[in-house]
Amino acid sequence: MKFLKWFWIILLWIILLLWIIAVLYFQYSEIVEQINLPANTQEMNNSKQYFIADKVLNNWITMPSLWLWTWTLSNEEAEKAVYEAIKDGYRLIDTAQYYWNEVWVWNWVRKAIKDWLIKREDVFVTSKIYASSDHAAAIEKSLSNLNIDYIDLLLIHQPWFDDKWLYQTMEEYYKQWKLKSIWISNYYTKEAVDEVLSYAEIQPAVIQNENHIYYQNTDLQDYVKQYGIFIESWYPFGWRWNTSENFNNEVIKELAEKYNKTSAQIILRWHLQAWYIVIPGSNNPDHIAENYNIFDFELSDEDMQKILEIDQQRRYENR
Repeated sequence: MKFLKWFWIILLWIILLLWIIAVLYFQYSEIVEQINLPANTQEMNNSKQYFIADKVLNNWITMPSLWLWTWTLSNEEAEKAVYEAIKDGYRLIDTAQYYWNEVWVWNWVRKAIKDWLIKREDVFVTSKIYASSDHAAAIEKSLSNLNIDYIDLLLIHQPWFDDKWLYQTMEEYYKQWKLKSIWISNYYTKEAVDEVLSYAEIQPAVIQNENHIYYQNTDLQDYVKQYGIFIESWYPFGWRWNTSENFNNEVIKELAEKYNKTSAQIILRWHLQAWYIVIPGSNNPDHIAENYNIFDFELSDEDMQKILEIDQQRRYENR
């Protein structure tokens, strides 16, 4: 009898302890969820919000429309920028082997995960590679640099030699679940896209191109819609050393005053409403936060048309 008495006492204490653990776990989960909210989203809780829906790609992956671009950032700058961006709410980080910062970009994504700012499954890691003498080795190099089991999005950086075999090697890695999505970059014409589609078993989900108010290339965007392909804008403010031309455009300045926003915010909002994916780059924490704070206003159809009319089909790169 004495044994049974102690058995029930211990059992009750175990049940009580499990109940306390369960209560603490759910309270902690709610706290973490609040921490994970972007800072500027919390600030907008009391104002009307104009969010842009995440993009559903042609392989059913859902991903954000606003990213951080790490081109031209040093290793140290990339580290700081990535961590600040994740704190502000960014969920997709763009790097490339050519940028020489893959290792440092992922180090700080990992730190953000460790600090409970984000979960691995909620962050999208993107990189880019060129055709080479050993395509599989190039993919393995990015996997090694990033020190991850899979890359969310991998792109052919730009057309070069042997792109067909590079693309088909990427397809093999996609089938092995080591790549979640295959993209291409710097393909600007219907003919260039058709060539890829002619040998692609798995269609590219996105084309990452130079795209800004002076080079909108809406013809390509309209053409690839039939394949469920999105256009993503790099250089969204124009060439990094010529952003003033975009920021000081009279139409953009007029709209910035009208909406009480910066020129950069007007341009980024236009990109999103025009259904582009957009990747602004910066190593300035204030600018990174500013670029994300574009979900509390919406450009009117009339103002979207004004920006459309700025287009000159003029690129900054390779002109």
